[in-house]
Amino acid sequence: MSISKYLSVGAILFAASLPSGIASANEIEIISVTEGGSSATQNYDLVLIVQQLQSEVRSLRGKVESQQYELDSLKAQQKEMYADLDGRLGGSSFNVPPKSVSTSEKASAVNATAILSGDEQQDYSAAFSYIKSQELAKAEAAFSEYMKRHPKAKRVSNALYWLGEVNLAQGKLAQASGYFEQLKADFPKSAKIPDAMYKLGRVYQRMGKASEAVNTWQNLVDAYPNAAAASLAKNALK
Repeated sequence: MSISKYLSVGAILFAASLPSGIASANEIEIISVTEGGSSATQNYDLVLIVQQLQSEVRSLRGKVESQQYELDSLKAQQKEMYADLDGRLGGSSFNVPPKSVSTSEKASAVNATAILSGDEQQDYSAAFSYIKSQELAKAEAAFSEYMKRHPKAKRVSNALYWLGEVNLAQGKLAQASGYFEQLKADFPKSAKIPDAMYKLGRVYQRMGKASEAVNTWQNLVDAYPNAAAASLAKNALK
């Protein structure tokens, strides 16, 4: 067999050994070598090229393993961050004690809706800014107004979730469960469903409805086993 045929075979074997999605056999450039020369020289060239191909394979595999490690690390960090967030005040994502809303706070919350401009994106960002600053009464008022102004917006499901969160953080458990249940019913494909189910279980737990909490968490684990919220539900079920 000529050296060019050897190289063609070697290139195809190299392509087959690559991780999935990197290259196919017909994408590898076939290196042609002019016929002739001593057998020893041809054999040396072939061995050298095979070694180079093997080196490339090892390098590519190393990159894939490195990327997989980084992905696994990011997933682990996400779970830790979510667990830390949830650990505040028995399942509330806000580091403030539940309390009744005073008259002045109610007035301030009403005034908060005045900053909504009518632009959907700006209104959502404005409402969410109160979440980040933990101004719960203002966040509740702003998200409620957002839903009135933009009832068909794609982020209505997110608004429902945050309304559930801020009510849970304020100790208004009946209202919180209502928002989480509405999210489940109206937006069953929302990315917020796993988180809402976990927090709904927390609401039931604080209401003293243990069986409802267990059922909700078990349904979460069964329906969304890979979600970060499912890991928290598993711990809650222990």
